[in-house]
Amino acid sequence: MLRAATAGFIGVAVASVFQCVAARSGCFDGVVAAIVSLSVLSLAARAWTRRQPVAFRFASGGLTTWNRAGTAQYAQIIGCAQWSDRLLALTLLSVDGCESCVLIAADAVERDVFRELSVRSRRGAHAVL
Repeated sequence: MLRAATAGFIGVAVASVFQCVAARSGCFDGVVAAIVSLSVLSLAARAWTRRQPVAFRFASGGLTTWNRAGTAQYAQIIGCAQWSDRLLALTLLSVDGCESCVLIAADAVERDVFRELSVRSRRGAHAVL
């Protein structure tokens, strides 16, 4: 679903670039600008997708995440919010001091796993506060 939305955004952006450039500079320049914008947006979307966490493990007071490229990163849980039994939002502080947010949907994992994640996340967040 996310890939389809990203592809739709890229398609609309490329068509908009073509329309704007072609109206002012001609059709050839519009095609060139559209191809360049398609390339840049596609590469950026691919890089963003590879950076998204795909696996995680709880450690003492923190969370270790692995992305699609296979890179592991430890981060301390500094905040946690849970919306009903649907979504868990974790605020993480990495070793280099950058904050990031990880959203975990309840339907992405099993019910017992989601419950354990929410309990451990709240404990980790309260330990920091």
